[in-house]
Order: sequence, then C-alpha cells, then structure tokens
Amino acid sequence: MRFVGRETELRELKKIFNSETFEFVVVFGRRRVGKTTLISKACEGFKTIFHLSTKTTEKKTLADLATSTYEGLGEGSGFVFSNFDAYLDYIAQKAATESLVLVIDEFPYLVQSIPDVMGVLQRFIDLKLKKTKLKLVLAGSSVSFMEHQVLGDKSPLYGRRTAQCKVMPFDLSETRTLYGGTEINTVLVQEITGGIPLYVSYFSPDEVIEDSIKRLFFSSNGLLYNEPLNILNMEVNEPQAFFSVLELLAHGMNKQVELADKSGMSASNISYYLSTLQNIGLVDKKLPFGDANKKKTIWYVKDGLFQFYFKHVHPYRVLIERGVVDGTMAWIGKSFATYAGRPFEEICRNHVLSHANLPITEIGSWWGLDPRTKREEEIDIVAKTIDGDLIFGECKFTNEKVGTREYDDLVWKSKNVGGDKKRYYWLFSKSGFTADLLAAAKDNEAMRLVNLRDLFL
Repeated sequence: MRFVGRETELRELKKIFNSETFEFVVVFGRRRVGKTTLISKACEGFKTIFHLSTKTTEKKTLADLATSTYEGLGEGSGFVFSNFDAYLDYIAQKAATESLVLVIDEFPYLVQSIPDVMGVLQRFIDLKLKKTKLKLVLAGSSVSFMEHQVLGDKSPLYGRRTAQCKVMPFDLSETRTLYGGTEINTVLVQEITGGIPLYVSYFSPDEVIEDSIKRLFFSSNGLLYNEPLNILNMEVNEPQAFFSVLELLAHGMNKQVELADKSGMSASNISYYLSTLQNIGLVDKKLPFGDANKKKTIWYVKDGLFQFYFKHVHPYRVLIERGVVDGTMAWIGKSFATYAGRPFEEICRNHVLSHANLPITEIGSWWGLDPRTKREEEIDIVAKTIDGDLIFGECKFTNEKVGTREYDDLVWKSKNVGGDKKRYYWLFSKSGFTADLLAAAKDNEAMRLVNLRDLFL
C-alpha cells in the first residue's frame, strides 16, 4: 500500500527524530489505522530498532527484544537480557552519544508479558535516558490503555512524554487520494471503511463498487469477511457476547434497557460490554443537542466497517458460506441507499467542523417531540460556534434534488432548539439543489448549500 496523507504527523515525527536530546513519543489509534506505516515512514533515514510486541512470556519477550535490536543495529547477536532493566541499560549505552530511535509497537502486549515495565521505564527515563539521545516511541492500538495507562495522570509515565500523536482515520479527501475513484464512490468507500487506510486500499477505482463489496465481504475468502471478528478476538475476551451487542445496535436497539431485554443479558453486563466497546472506539453514546437528561442517552455503532458489516453482511453468513449471494446482493442494492444516509451525516458533520466561519464548540444532532405538531422530529446536525451562533444541517443522500421544502422544514424544526444568537442553515445533497433553492440562497446569507463536490474541498 502506497503512503498517502499524514503530512503533519510525518513532519512532526521527523522533527523529533532529528532532535539532539532525549524524546519520548506516544502514538496510538485503533487497529488498522496506519500507526505502524506512519512510524516506519518517519524512521526512514534514522538508526532504528523496531520491536513489535506480542502476547507471550517475559522470557520470550526479552529474547524478541534482543532479536529486534540485532536487526536494527546489526550487532549484539546472541545477546541474552536477564530482565528489562538490563535491556534499557544496553539501549542507554548505545544512545549515549548518538541518536537512536527505539520503537515498541503494540506496547500493551509488552506490559502484559512484563508487568513492571512502566515502572522500570519511569526509573530509567528519570535517571539515565534523559541524558541520552534516545528517541523512545511507544505505540499501541488499545486507545483506552494508551490514553489512561500510559498518558493518564495515574500512570508511572505521566508527565514524561515529550510528544503524542493520536492517528485518526482518513478524511474524505485522503480517502479519495488513496482510492482514486469517483466522488460518489469515494463517499461510499468512506462510509463502508470508516476511512481506515488498509480497508480503503482494498477497493479498486476500476471496479464497480457493488463488485468490490461482493469481492471483499460476500465471499468466505473475502479480505473483510471476517475482519470484525478478527478485531474483536484481538481486543476482548468473550467476543461472541460483544458480537451480540453490536448486532443489536446495528439494527436499532440503542438503549441499554432494550439491549438487555433483547439479548437476555443483565443490565450490568450490557453496561460493561458497551463501556468496553466504547473504549475500543467501536461504539459511542449521545444525547439530543442541548439536552442533559441521561435517560435520553442512545448508543450507536461508531465504526464504519462494523456498522456496515452488522447491517449488511453478518445476517447472511449462512448464505455466504454456501456461496449463495446473488439474491443477497440484489437486496442490499435496494437497501443500501437508505443505510448510506446515516454515515453520510458523519461526513457532513466533519465538513461543518472544518468549514464553519468560527470555531465549533459543540456539535451533534437533535431529536424529540415537537410540541407544535405532537410528532417526533429530528435534525441531522446542530452545532454551536464559539460566540453562541447555531448551525442547523439537513443531509440528503438521495437521487432527488433538495428544494425549498427541505429548507423550510429545517427552519421549522430548528425552533425546537433554544438560543438567541444568529442561526445558519446548511443543506447537504448528494444530487444537488433545485433552481428555486439556488435562487433563494443567493439572497440569504444564513443559508449554505453543500453539494457532493464541496465535501472534498
């Protein structure tokens, strides 16, 4: 896979590696997001030891560290380190007068095999490593572990890092650069993959998007057919229980009491599973914009791949295993447009964050009972700027142009959200806008129309 994007992160890491002093960098992000690729690219041209930790014993970990060190330095063959202290002593000597990059990837696995590793690192950083030219990079896919156990204020390493980098999924423009397809297909690929570079790289711009989906998901040998299960197997115990929760969420069961009822699990177990999935970055919870009533909290599948998988692939595993997929693909072709509307809102929300005239301090969606009509209403996007102005957004991923009716509906629904500052109305459309709405927008500074092409700017 060719290296795309990450210009800012790459520039910062190279600047750090060029430093003449000790540096301690923490890099984290969900699995497959491209941490290792980014770090490897940044290490080009620098003397580097790159160690990939695995789930194993302390003795095997120390032997693997010795092997990684020999591969990086070309010396030390046959070294045996009695403990992690001895290893860091050796590293301190090698970095005493010459810059050296030491990358420990999947650091949480190293902690599992050597439980006192963070305490040892703390002591060595304070007493020895700060006097060297070592560039220590700790990387991990367990976002919760890296944020709390490594960066958190109760960590032995707290306050010692000199830089940190949370590697995020690609945005729409980066996905298009890597994928190379049309605007509409890029939006679909972004929705399906969640912008994870490895998954994006599996899609070919020369292939009909439906054929790509069939090849990747609807074959027992497809590259993404078992990916969600593989991810869960790496992250959690009892993956099948987590699978059940994700499946229910993907099909609209979004409150804890509903999940407990439908799954037959206890409320405490559901709370644990949701919390764990949230820490991994696969699910999240939200309230209606401006509402603090926790009873209105709903949960949803945040990750694009998992949402698509549990909505469109997992229910048909029996047929896929038998190779009977044509009927399933035909059904998905009909239902996919409806599904695509939800992840399209996330793309539009990111556009608001990066294109508002003033910084956004709060963003979400609103839903609730309209007291004027006695009907449940929903607003796709509600955002507040730093000076209290409100932005309301409507997102339409349909084959019909958006017109004045949709604008009037958005203005009407927005009255359910309190606020006395300026109000702006953004309409997003896959298929463009009617002539009437385009004409109205010319004389209305509060209205902004955003078509598919605008999302890439």
